[in-house]
Order: sequence, then structure tokens, then C-alpha cells
Amino acid sequence: MTPHTPPATALRHLIDGPGPGGLRPRLMALLAEDAAAPSPPGAPGMRHGHRLRLLARALPPADELCRDPHALAALSECAAVTDPPFYMAVLSHYALCLRSIVCLSGGPGGPAGPARLGGRWDALAAGRAKGVFLVTEIGDGSSHLGIRTTAAFDPHTREFVLGTPDAGAAKFSAVGAGGVRQTAVVCARVRVAGADRGVFSFVVDLGDAHGPAPGVEISGGLAVADLPLDYALVRFHGVRLATDQWLSDGASVDAQGRFHDPLADPDARLSRTLCVGQALWATLPSAMAAMARQSAVRALRHSAHRRAHGRLAPGAPVLSYRPQQHALLGGLAEAFALTCVGHTARDLWATSLADAGRPGPPAPAGAGMTFSPWTAVDRPLAVLKALAVRTAARVAARCQHRCGLAGFLEPNLLSGYHGFAHAFDSAGGDSQLILLDAGRALAEEAAHRPVGPAVPRDARVDAPHWWPAITRAHEHWLATCLHRALTEQFRKGLAPSSGLDLWNPLLDAALELGEAYASRLAAESLATTVAAVDDPALGAVLPPLAALYGAVEARRLAGRLLATGVIGVPTVRALPGVMDELCDRLLPHLPLLEDAMGALGSALPAPLGAGDYAAALAASVGRPPASAARPTERLS
Repeated sequence: MTPHTPPATALRHLIDGPGPGGLRPRLMALLAEDAAAPSPPGAPGMRHGHRLRLLARALPPADELCRDPHALAALSECAAVTDPPFYMAVLSHYALCLRSIVCLSGGPGGPAGPARLGGRWDALAAGRAKGVFLVTEIGDGSSHLGIRTTAAFDPHTREFVLGTPDAGAAKFSAVGAGGVRQTAVVCARVRVAGADRGVFSFVVDLGDAHGPAPGVEISGGLAVADLPLDYALVRFHGVRLATDQWLSDGASVDAQGRFHDPLADPDARLSRTLCVGQALWATLPSAMAAMARQSAVRALRHSAHRRAHGRLAPGAPVLSYRPQQHALLGGLAEAFALTCVGHTARDLWATSLADAGRPGPPAPAGAGMTFSPWTAVDRPLAVLKALAVRTAARVAARCQHRCGLAGFLEPNLLSGYHGFAHAFDSAGGDSQLILLDAGRALAEEAAHRPVGPAVPRDARVDAPHWWPAITRAHEHWLATCLHRALTEQFRKGLAPSSGLDLWNPLLDAALELGEAYASRLAAESLATTVAAVDDPALGAVLPPLAALYGAVEARRLAGRLLATGVIGVPTVRALPGVMDELCDRLLPHLPLLEDAMGALGSALPAPLGAGDYAAALAASVGRPPASAARPTERLS
């Protein structure tokens, strides 16, 4: 930025981060125009297929997009802000289905990469086929660790035979209603000569406008209120797949029927097959941040325009009240912190791609798969996913509540934002399992850590660096404590291989440690961003915004922080006053913050936040058809 850059422009550039600067405006214009047009007939899957075709013409080539963290994040933000259910379709299509093909389709002999799939890839890349990702099986918890769908190698035809052994192994995804060509990446357990060779992905034609493909069974629809899509169960009955449909990633079956895999063990292969999770986790926080920013900005504008008739101050704006300021300005601070987390996630994935020198990450060691495979794929990115969805859900829910009835009306979009974030606590890698695995691993590593940071007892709570220091001390204390508890379990005669007997009494502590690790990552992402800003105008805004985030988090987690002794009772009692002071410092800058942080959704026709909300809501609803109106009756 130059010295003459307007503060709002500088802040918008900071929020967007590096990447294709013109992509967001193009995508938002396209999606907003399509959202305003009459919806084409059909179920959500058909409407989403229509939008995927529109996007394909505006986006970079699909194989380039799947390698570009910044472009994929921009797409995610625009789709999420415009239509959360459609964003789910975008994730499945690009981040999981197409990226699996880009990462894993290389194999011995013939063309490498997507070219192996010929017309299937062309249809997916152009949006003529809707891509889905089938990994979750409906029957058991942690099904990703125990996938039972099988792909048995037939040595006579050199095909794989895809099968679902029973109802519990049925896959679950948004594949129902038909009417659109669908191609899936299916995670299945490969069997060669009767032996289990680990979990690989396969490209499978599910069906088209005429119905499911031969051997593919798609159930009737299943409703999910938080994230309404065409969900169904999928089973496979002897579906034959050519070798080119196997995303072999360097593995092979030779002419004598012998299986070869460059990876050392099944855990490493499972991690590698699921490495596409990196793309989802690296871009999902940016989308969550965009939804949180829109929620907070719209709720703030609504509260500034909305008059209260309470007897304390009749006619005063609702935003005059301190609890409303704490909730909504605090939500804005959380949204900005989440924006910084999004930048960190994209940078982590970009570094991984650069280090690997190829589309996917290097083959992981496969260690750490206790509750799920996700932290073994990439611990920081998986944890940032968990933090992002929980923060976005919390911000959207608080904004809904603080807007009263308006917060729950679908045209105002907050319900869609909250529903997506809440549903994604389980989707995209279960957040609880991710945090449990992270906490368990951190406890085991605690013996090798240096002496922990000192608790900053004399630091000012309203200083931007206070909260990062608190989170570091809190995480270290919990890790040390859990490591000691683990050591005590060993003294009682339990071995590291004791499994549930060893860990069951410690799981609550492991979860708390995983959550503290996530809090520390977020605090440091925010602090790093604020410290790098040298714009004087932003220097008056971002430090108090960062400090408010720390105060909000400290108040939310006060019980835990008191229990570990990281903060004391006087600090907790002082937090409301600190938040009052920080809100007073931020209120004069609210137009700047709203302009920059609400910019992405400015083209959307949501009534919430309009100067005359009632008129905007009435205009969005319109009038009933004349035939539905009852004639006025004269009483005689």
C-alpha cells in the first residue's frame, strides 16, 4: 500500500490477502446475479450443477485451481457468502473430487494426472458433471479408519470390482434426487489376491439424468435441516472399474498379480489417500471468516438503526447498550481473528505444496491415527478447521440472537451461515476427534519441550500481545499436566499399548489441550498480522480490535484459565471494564470496519443491515399473487 491508500482500501487488501485480486469481484458478480435470477426448476443438485457450469467458465483451469490455495480460497469465500449449501457442493466438487484426481491419479504406464481419465475429467472440469466425494460410511463411528467398501482386483480382466458388503458400509453424501450427471471419488479398501492392500480412491460414474449407473444404488432422500442438500445413501453392487479409474498414486499390480506400493504401511496409504483434506482445511477457514464477517457487520448495522423502547433510554439505538456492543463488536473481532487464521491456513498449504514440488503433500508417516486419520494428514490445518467452524458458528449464533426475529429469517442469511458452520463441526473431519488426537499427541510430546513461557501477570489486558502470551502459557500448562497424568498411568502398570484403559480417564484433558492448542494458533495468527501492519490509520484500529478478541476469549474461557492459574480473579473481574474501553475506542472507526469487512457481501440483497430494515424486508418478500388475495367485503 502507498501512503495515500484510503484506510478502507488498505483494510480490504489486508482481509483479502495475496492472490488473484480480480477473482473475488468477478465471482461475486456472477453468483449474485444468478442468485437474483429465478431459480431453475429441480432439486438443489440440479441448481448446483447449473452454477458449477457457470463458475467453470469464470475460473482458472480446474487443474490449476486445485493447486492454487489463494484462488481456491477466493472461490470458497464467494460461494459461502452467497449460498452456504452451494458452497458445500463447491467443496465436494473442487477441493475433494477434482483435487483427488489432480493429486492421486499418477500411475505407472500411460499418461499421468487427469489425462488418464479422458472425458470424465473434461466433464468434471467444465461443470458438465457434478463431482462428489464418498468416504463416510453410515454404520460405525470413525468409519474413515475402518472403511469397509471394497475394490477387489480381478486378475483376469485387470479390473476392480467395487462392492458394499452390507448396509453399514453404505456411503453418505449429497447425491440424491438425480437429474444431473454425477461422478464420485470413492474411498475403498483394495483387495488383491484376497489380501487387504489399504484404502485408495476410485473415480466412479454414479449416474446421469436418466438415473443411477448399473450397479449403483442410491437411496431416497435424507434431510439435514442445518445444511439442506440432496443427501442419500450409496451402495455398490459389483461395479466394474477400469485400471485408469484407480487413483493409484504410484501403486500398481504387475502382470503376475503382485501388488506394489511405494508407501510403507496401510496407515501411510490412508493418510496419503485423504491428503485432499489439506485443500479443504486450508480454504475452509477463509470461507468461515467471510461468513462471520458478514454476520457481524449486518448485525452491527441492524443494531445501529434499530430503536429500543425500553424505559432506560426510549428511542436509543440498540447498539448503545453495552451487552450489545460486547456481543457484536466482539463478534467482529472474532471474525477478524478468523480472517487471520484463514491467511495462516492458506500459507501452510502453500508451503506444503512448494516443499513437495508436486500437487499433493509428501507421503506422511501415518502416525497418530488414534481417533481419526486427520491429524496424521496435517495437524495444524486440521485443528484450524475445527477452530474455524466452531468460531463461525458461535459468531453467527450470537448475531442471530442479538438481532431478534430478524436473525432467524432466511432472507437475512444468518441462519444459513450458522447452519453450515454448525453442520461442519462434524463434516470435513470431525472436530472433536481432531482435537482429541491433537491433545493426545501434544501430551506425548511434552517431555521434549523446553521450559514453558512465563505467565504474563503484569501485562495489560488491553495490549494486543497479552492474549497470545496467555494462550501459550495455558497450552504449556495443560500439556505438562496431561503428560504427568500419562506418566502416572504408566507407573500404575499400564503400557503405551493399553489403548482405551490408558487413555479413557484422560480424554477430557486431551480435548481441552487440543482446544488450547487451537486457541494459541488463532491468537498468534492475529498477533502476527497486526504486528506487520505499518499503516497509521489501521494502527489506530487493529490493535484495539485484537485486544478485544483477547478479552472476549478470556471471558469465554475464564473458568479454564482460572483453573490452571494462568489468570487470576482480579483479571476476570476487570474484563467487562476492559471490553467497555475497547468498544469505546472502536466505535468511532465502525464505518471503516463495516465498509472493509462487509465488502464481499455488499452485492447481496439481504435486508438485514439496511437503513430501513422493515421496508427492505417487505420489498424482498413482495406481494402475494392477485388471485391469492381475498376481496374486500362490505359489512351490511
